[in-house]
This record gives sequence, C-alpha cells and structure tokens, in this order.
Amino acid sequence: MKKERRDIRKSRESIKQAFIKLSMHNDVSKITVNKILELADISRGTFYAHFKDIYDVQEQVEEELLNKCLCTMKEYDIYDIVENPYPQILKVVIFFQEHADTIRNLSCNGKNASFFYKYKEILKKGIQESNHTIEDKETVNILDAFIVGGIVDSCLEMLSMEYVVNNSKTPEKTAKTISTFISQGIYGLKNKI
Repeated sequence: MKKERRDIRKSRESIKQAFIKLSMHNDVSKITVNKILELADISRGTFYAHFKDIYDVQEQVEEELLNKCLCTMKEYDIYDIVENPYPQILKVVIFFQEHADTIRNLSCNGKNASFFYKYKEILKKGIQESNHTIEDKETVNILDAFIVGGIVDSCLEMLSMEYVVNNSKTPEKTAKTISTFISQGIYGLKNKI
C-alpha cells in the first residue's frame, strides 16, 4: 500500500482544523470555503482536491471522530460491559470530554440530532461487533439500546450543562453513575440520590 505524502496529509488536516475552529463560532451553513481557505492558508484547488464542499469536510471530521470512538468500544466485549460497565464507560466518557468542543460544534450545542444518531449507531456497532455468544438478536438490541442510550444521553446532558468544561472529576463521577444505572438500574441509584 502506497503511503500518502506528508504535504497532502498536512493540507487535509489543516482544512479539518480550520473547519472545527470556524464551527466553534458559526453554524455550519454559515461556513464558507473562502473562510476555510483563509484560516488554513491553502489554495482553492487544494481544498477541492480533498473535499467536495463544506458538508464533505463536516462528514469526514464526524467520521474520523466516531471511528476513534469505535476503536475505544472494541476493546471490550458485551460480557465485560454487562459484568462491569465502569471501565468501558469511563473510556467513552473521557473520549467525549476530550473531544467536547468538537462534539459541541458538530452537534450545534447538542441541537443536531443527526450527529447524536450517528454517535449512537457507532457505539451500537462497537457493541454488536464485540465478542459474544448471545444468539438472540432481540436481547443484543435491547442491551445495545440500554447501554448506548445511557452513555449518549448522559454525555448529551453533560454537553448541554457545560458540565464537561467546568468539572475535572466529571469522567469518573459520570461513568460511575452510568455504570451503576446499567448494572443495577434505578434501584442501584437510590443510595446516590
């Protein structure tokens, strides 16, 4: 396999980083190719050599981010998550915290449901592709929905409250609460309330 030239990788990454910076202060529909060209210090030809348009940049940034998350999910199997969800959920919550600004921008401060739908789908994919011998598809789907829903909805809540930015103990505390709920349900949380 031929290795991609460093200057090509660098220009593609510059475009993505410019997009992320611009999305911090602008709705995606307000970001123009000209703004990216200026911020990334590249030519129009270079932009179009890598991307079709602004939405293609957004799609690739989202895909790259979600694939990183999928790699995190593949480290454990479904039995590990059911038996002790804390280590896996902590990794996902830390991932979310580390990428909070990008996620906040891509999701328009949590208002873009399509981003979180993709996020849920990538987490489900990670769980479904993990090693397990559960043959009942319905059981796997229910586990997926329960685990993934708890993770994503908690992270979305953190995002909306800007909890991620203001509290350095958030990952452990959040992962512990989500893990307790997943493993013990509402009853497990009664002592925490």
